[in-house]
Amino acid sequence: MKKIIAVISLALALCLSVAAFSACGNTETGGSFSLIAPDGAPVAALADMWGEDFGDSEFDYTVTGEANIQAAFLDNGGAEFVLAPLNIGANMHLNAVKEGATTADYKLLNVTSWGVLYYVTTESGYETYDDSLNADEFLSQFDGNTISTIGLLAIPGKTVQYLFDSADAEVTVNGSDASTIQQAITKGDAITAVFAEPAISALKANGREFTVLGSVSDVYKAVTGDEFPMAGLFVRSDVLEENSDLVGQVDARVKSSVEAFNKNPEAVGTKAENIENCTLKGSILKNAAPKMNVQYRNAEDSKTAVTELLKNIGVTVGDDFFAL
Repeated sequence: MKKIIAVISLALALCLSVAAFSACGNTETGGSFSLIAPDGAPVAALADMWGEDFGDSEFDYTVTGEANIQAAFLDNGGAEFVLAPLNIGANMHLNAVKEGATTADYKLLNVTSWGVLYYVTTESGYETYDDSLNADEFLSQFDGNTISTIGLLAIPGKTVQYLFDSADAEVTVNGSDASTIQQAITKGDAITAVFAEPAISALKANGREFTVLGSVSDVYKAVTGDEFPMAGLFVRSDVLEENSDLVGQVDARVKSSVEAFNKNPEAVGTKAENIENCTLKGSILKNAAPKMNVQYRNAEDSKTAVTELLKNIGVTVGDDFFAL
C-alpha cells in the first residue's frame, strides 16, 4: 500500500512540475495574444469582453475594416484569434497553408452571427417576405431586375445568388460597398439592395424612407431548412493545441459577452462607443439588436449549419475545420 501511495505521489509531483504540455493535461499559460474583429455587428458580440486579459495572458484587441480581415490571418504569422466571415476563415483553412501564404492553420471555435442581412428597397412594386406566399414567390419577384449587395464575392453575394438560383430567378446581382448603398438610400435614389444591420436601423433613426422587404436569414431557412451562419471566432491551430485551457476560457467569455449584448444591447453598445475604430452606437443597437441575430453556438453545435452554408456557396470543409 505504501508503494502504491509513493507511486501516486511521484506521478502527481511530476505532473505539477511540467511547465508546458504534459501527460497530465496542463497547457502553457502566459504570453501575449491578439484578437482582431471587423467593425460593425461582429464587434457587438465581443464588446462586453473587449480589452480583457485572461489570467496572466495579455490580450491585444483590434477593430479593423472587413476589407482588411483577411490580412489578420496572414500578417506576422497571423493573429491568434480572428473574428471573420465564415468563408474567409474557410479559405484560410483550406488554401493559405497549402499555397505557402502562411504556416498557420485556423479552426472555427464558435459562431456568433446568424444573419444581419436584409433585402431593402426605395422602389415600389415589391412585396415583403411576410406578404408573399412563400420564399419562392418572394424571390421570383426580382426576376429580370438588378439588385445591389454588399460582399458580392463573400457570404452576402454568394448566398443571395444561391437563393435566386433556387427560385430560377434571373437577377443581376451587382457588388457595392455599404457606404454607397447608404448614400443612395439617404439621397432617395432608386435602389434595391441587400444591406445589413445595424446600418439599417441607423438609417431609420435618421428618418430615411425605404422598405425592409425581408430577412435573408428567414428566406435562407425557408429554402434550405437550415439556419444562416455568417461569422464566427477562429483560433490559430497551434494556440488551440498548446493553450487549450486559455482557448476554453476565451470561448466561454465570448458566450457570456453575447449573452450580455442580448440582455442589454444599449449598455454594451455604449461600451462599444469607447472602442477604437468602432462605429457602433448604443442608441442604435437598442433597436437593432432583435434584428441582428447575435447568438453564441460552439463549433460542435454550429457544424451542420456551417458545413451546409459553405457547401451552398461552393466551399467544402471537413471536421478538421472545426475546433471540436
